[in-house]
Amino acid sequence: STHVTYEQQLKQKHSQRRIVTPIDRFDNGGEIKRTDGLTAADAGDSRSLQKSALTRSAPAALPLAAGGAATGKSTAQRTVAEQQATLPAPAAPADSPGSVVTMSDRTGLPSRVPYLIIGSGFAGMAAARAIRASDPLSKVLMIGDEPYPPYLRPPLSKELWRRKDDRVKAMLSPLGDMRRNSWLFVEPDSFFIEPRRLHLADTGGVSLWKGRRVIALDIADKRVTLDSGDRIEYGKCLLATGGRPRTLPVFDAAAAQSPEVAARTAYFRNIDDFQSLRNKANQAKSVIVIGGGFLGCELAVSLTEVAKKTGLEVHQVFKESGTLAHVLPPHLSEHTSKFIAQSGVAQYPGERVTSVDWDSAAGQVKVGLSSGRSLSADLCLVAVGIEANTQLAESAGLEIDPGDGGFLVNAELEARADLYAAGDACSYYDVLLGRRRVEHVNHAEESGAVAGRNMASDPADPDRKRSTYQHQSSFWCNLANTLAWDAVGLVDSRLETQSFFAMPPPASDDGAAGSDTAEDYQYPGVVFYLKAGRVVGILLWNLPDEIFQDKKAFAPSRLNLARKVLAERQLADPAALQALAREFDVYQTVDDDYQDLKKYMETKERQQQQAEASATANSSGPAATGVASAPVPA
Repeated sequence: STHVTYEQQLKQKHSQRRIVTPIDRFDNGGEIKRTDGLTAADAGDSRSLQKSALTRSAPAALPLAAGGAATGKSTAQRTVAEQQATLPAPAAPADSPGSVVTMSDRTGLPSRVPYLIIGSGFAGMAAARAIRASDPLSKVLMIGDEPYPPYLRPPLSKELWRRKDDRVKAMLSPLGDMRRNSWLFVEPDSFFIEPRRLHLADTGGVSLWKGRRVIALDIADKRVTLDSGDRIEYGKCLLATGGRPRTLPVFDAAAAQSPEVAARTAYFRNIDDFQSLRNKANQAKSVIVIGGGFLGCELAVSLTEVAKKTGLEVHQVFKESGTLAHVLPPHLSEHTSKFIAQSGVAQYPGERVTSVDWDSAAGQVKVGLSSGRSLSADLCLVAVGIEANTQLAESAGLEIDPGDGGFLVNAELEARADLYAAGDACSYYDVLLGRRRVEHVNHAEESGAVAGRNMASDPADPDRKRSTYQHQSSFWCNLANTLAWDAVGLVDSRLETQSFFAMPPPASDDGAAGSDTAEDYQYPGVVFYLKAGRVVGILLWNLPDEIFQDKKAFAPSRLNLARKVLAERQLADPAALQALAREFDVYQTVDDDYQDLKKYMETKERQQQQAEASATANSSGPAATGVASAPVPA
């Protein structure tokens, strides 16, 4: 028989691959010509590309905000031991400015703290970590209006809906061993110091005051007022107030007139909202989801998990022509809409809600649409985006971004002297892309870390210098753990786009290009968003962040490659974009070759071990027994 080398096997395996770009109102229909001579597709192209939300929250190749080496973990999710292992040895005296806390004689609670963080989300937690890393004996007070420690919000609209009841219960508990029971929370309750004991912490720490809301901010006196009436002075303060669900006036008016409508109208933002919606959906026969953006699409698909058990009817109403139409080019929006419909969601595109009434005879909410059609359901879920929590701006005299909302900050995320803002609630200037407000977890974490380091900066210490926020944050969408994408930069469907996709060989014998229908976009691809002749955004469609998959080895990041492209202000000429598409390895040949090579090396290692075992048996066995040993086959 003819011997086929490993290299020949690889070439045969990849012998018919092609990369195409769809033809639509923006794309030019060009085709990438491979330069390596490999052109084949295999069943591996449709493999699941999903990964945990934890691994998506920060790029593995970037340094951690706490000063440690890059480990693939996001800053806020490092364990206490890992954080302490990278902290510098305490050198400041116990009475350093960052460690002095004054307690109220009346309440026994802090009345003055060196570091105050308003908000207990990811931005606030990342800032607390960064402060503690820069100022090891520092004492930080976080104030949050939720009864939980900081946690990841994305799983609430995605992963948790696919978990069994007992697993969901364990994951929603901030008690016990977080590394075993839940990856939802950043740290358990036991990590945080009780506010009444913050002044007693000799080595500093982070205190969390839960269930409280700051209602006023006095910048001149550096003081905040809580809804409980307590007042706290601060040395440095961070506004990490996040956002709240945007409402629709038509639903607000109906809820004010009808308690039945109010009881059956839901919004979605936090753990309590998840638990409430889950309980109501399990009892309902029908639900209407208003909104075709990230949250509306994710929840519509997630509610089909309930439908599989109870027969729940899921309807989705949105004003755009397709789902995620504000970020995706038309061909991908069309594909996403078809995917959601195939999941069991009845869709009503191009519709606006014009009326909301209580139908007492049917015991349902009746929703009138702009086309004249009406829908009735037991439950209505309004998911039309969020708006920044900037209520403190009025009392503080802070400027708000008139376009996107959010506290206006400079490049160091500072709104005023000793007052910073980060996360969903800040509007910052991006030197590459202009002024922006971003609502995703990676931005919250990275901006919180920069703000925290600047809060703890010391002009006399070269290791504690102020820095500017230059990170290009990433965000992602994941529907039913099947259709997923990551993106970096300005991803706006109003921009010109150029897309390249990996597709199987054409079925026809003449080798003509395929039909480029919506179904073709189940394959991996990359979309470039263009503005003023340059690449300003990149979307990785059904492509994992890691170039190859190996839990024991560091893999290059596609998202970091996208950041590099944006930083270099890549020109948007066709030849350059075709070359860039190859760099992103849309066919995942690098991963395929890596896995093949890994199997090859493992096989050779086993053969070597068997040969060594055979040699040992041959040298010792016959002398002891007088019986010849049979050779071990390779």
